[in-house]
Amino acid sequence: MNQKSSRSQKTVWVIDDDETTLLLAEEVLAAAGFQVLTFSNATDALTAVQAQIPDIIVVDVIMPGMDGFDFCTRLRGFAHGASVPILVTTSLDDTASIDKAYEAGATNFATKPLNWTIEIHRLDYMLRSANTARDLLQKEQETRLAKEDWERTFDSITDVVTVQDMDFKILRANKAAGKLFGCAPEAIVGRPCYELFNADCERCPGCPANPVQATKRPASKEIKIGPKEALFEITVSPVTDAQGKITRIVHIARDLSERKELEAELRQAQKMEAIGTLAGGIAHDFNNLLTVVQCCSEVLIEEEAAAGRRNENMEAILETARRGSALTRQLLIFSRKTPNIGQKRLVNLNEVLKNIRRMLEKGLAKNVSQQYRLAPDLLLVNVDSGQLEQVVMNLAVNAAHAMPLGGTLTIETSNIRVGADYCHAHPNLRPADYVLLTVSDTGHGMDKETQARIYEPFFTTKKLGEGTGLGLSVAFGIVREHDGQINCYSEVGIGTTFRIYLPAASKPAAQPQPIKAETPPMPGGSETILIVDDEAPIRQLIEHHLRKLGYATIVAADGEIALRKYAKAGQYPHAVILDLGMPNMSGWECLAKLRTLDPRVKVLVASGYAGADLDSSILKHGALAFLHKPYDLASLSRKLREVLDTPPDGPPRTNSQA
Repeated sequence: MNQKSSRSQKTVWVIDDDETTLLLAEEVLAAAGFQVLTFSNATDALTAVQAQIPDIIVVDVIMPGMDGFDFCTRLRGFAHGASVPILVTTSLDDTASIDKAYEAGATNFATKPLNWTIEIHRLDYMLRSANTARDLLQKEQETRLAKEDWERTFDSITDVVTVQDMDFKILRANKAAGKLFGCAPEAIVGRPCYELFNADCERCPGCPANPVQATKRPASKEIKIGPKEALFEITVSPVTDAQGKITRIVHIARDLSERKELEAELRQAQKMEAIGTLAGGIAHDFNNLLTVVQCCSEVLIEEEAAAGRRNENMEAILETARRGSALTRQLLIFSRKTPNIGQKRLVNLNEVLKNIRRMLEKGLAKNVSQQYRLAPDLLLVNVDSGQLEQVVMNLAVNAAHAMPLGGTLTIETSNIRVGADYCHAHPNLRPADYVLLTVSDTGHGMDKETQARIYEPFFTTKKLGEGTGLGLSVAFGIVREHDGQINCYSEVGIGTTFRIYLPAASKPAAQPQPIKAETPPMPGGSETILIVDDEAPIRQLIEHHLRKLGYATIVAADGEIALRKYAKAGQYPHAVILDLGMPNMSGWECLAKLRTLDPRVKVLVASGYAGADLDSSILKHGALAFLHKPYDLASLSRKLREVLDTPPDGPPRTNSQA
C-alpha cells in the first residue's frame, strides 16, 4: 500500500476560525489522501468528538470563544480522547505559548505561516509515532504471556525505543538503541536516559518526559542529541497500572535526518522554481527592449546604406543587441520558458565527448591535465548533442578556473541503475536506467553556502570580466529539459564533482522534418494590418516598417482598444500582429474575443514570452503563427506575409466587411 492509500484510511480534523486556512488545509490534505473535516470553532469540534474520534487533530490557538489550549485540555478529559495526536498551530512562537500548548495536551507544535507540504510530513510522523506508541503499549502487556514474541517485535522497530522508570533509568532498550550507542541493548539498561542521550548528569530541561509525568498524556518534541547534534523527534508515552498510576514511560527517538534532507531538497526546488520564474520575466522585458534596439538599428543602417554611407556605431549597437538576445535565451533556458532544446536524437555520449575533447585540449590552460574514463558499453541517450556539449564545456571551463595553479580535470561516463531509495531523496528522478556523466576537478572547492547558490543566474565567484554567472544555471536548465538531474559534491581544498544523470533511451527519437524554403526577404503588400502592443516604441517601429512595405496600419495599445478599432474599421483588417503580455486585457483574452467577433481573423502573435508548448498552444487558440521577440524586420515581414497568404478559416463573412 502506498503512502497516499494509507492516508485515505486516516481522518484529519482541522479547527481554525480563518476560512482561508480551512479551505487551503482541506484542499492540500485531501489531495494528499487524507479524509478531512473542518471546523470554524472549537466548541463544535468538541461536541462532534464525543460521537467520533478522528485519527489526528490540527487546532489553532487563537480563536473566539474556546481557544486551542482549552480545547486540548477538555479533549484530554475524555477517556476516548486521551491518545489522539494533536498538532497545535499558532503565530505565537514564544516559549511560554509552546510550554502552555504541551501542558494542555498538545502532541506537537507548529508556528504559522504553515508550509502544508512540510506539515503533511509532520502529520505522517505524528501518526506513525502514535501508532508506534500504541503498538508498544499493547506489546508490553502481551509480554506477560509471550515474552519472546514481544522481544522480537520490540527489536524489529527501527526507531530507538527505551522503556524507563520514573527516574528516567532505562529498564529495556531495543536493538536500534544499542546500535545508536554502539553497544548491546543490555549494556544500556540501568543507565539514566539523559546520561546516554546528552552525556549529562541532570535531567534534560526540554525533554517531553517532564510534562508526561504531570499530565499522564503522550508528548513529542524535536531535540538535538549527542556531540553531532543530530535532530531526533522524541515521543514519550506513559504506561499506567489498573489504578491509572504511571509505572513507567516509553521513550521513542526517531532520527529526522532523512526528513530534514527531504525538506531542504523541497525548499531548494521551490527556490529554484521561483528564481526561474523571475528570470523568465526579466528575459521577457529585455526581449521587448531589444526588439526596439535591434529593429531601429536595422532601419538606420539601411538608411545609411541607401545614402552610400556606413555607420559603424549603428552596426556595433545592432551586434550588441544580438548579444543581448543570446543572453536572454540563456536565461530562458534556465527558467525552462523556451523550447531551446533542439532536435533530439539517439547518441552515444562518448561520441559527444570526443568532439568536446579536441576543443578542451586546445582551449584549457596547459597546466590542467585531462583524464577521460569512458565506459565501452555505454547506453544510448535521446538528447540534443549541441546542448549537452554546452553543459560539458561550461563545467570544464569552471573546473579550469577553479585550478589556476594547475590540476586534473576528469570526465567519466558509466551506466547506472537508479533505484527507488535514491529517487526518494531526489524526486526529479524515477527508478530506471541512466547514463551517468561525471566531471571532476582538483581545484579549491566550494563551501556549503556557495554550493547552495551555484545554479542561480548571475551568481559567480569569478572576478569581474571572467564570466556572466550563467554557465551553471544554463547547465541546470538543459539537464532538467532532458528529464535528468545534476548534483554537485564539493569540499574546500579538495575539489568539486558534478554528476549528471541522463535517462537511457527506450525508443528512437523522432526524425527531423525537412525545413521549408523561405520566401524572398522583406515581402510587402497593400493589406490593412492592426498592430496591438502596449510598448509604444514597438508599435511605432512596426507601423513605420510596414508602411514602408506598402501596408496600411491601425495601432492599439491594449486588447480593449484593439477590439474597438477592429469593429469600427470600415472593413475588418486583413491581419493582426498581437502581443500577449498587456495591461487591461491580455493578448490571450483579446485573441479569443477577436475570434468570436470574426472567425476568419488572421493573427500573428509576437511576444517576448516563451515556452516549450507555447507555439502549439497559440495555434490551438486560433492564431496562425508565432514570432518570438526580439526579432529582426525581415523575419517579421516574412512571417506576416505567410499569415496573410494563409487561406482564411471559419464561415464566410456575411456583412459588408471584407
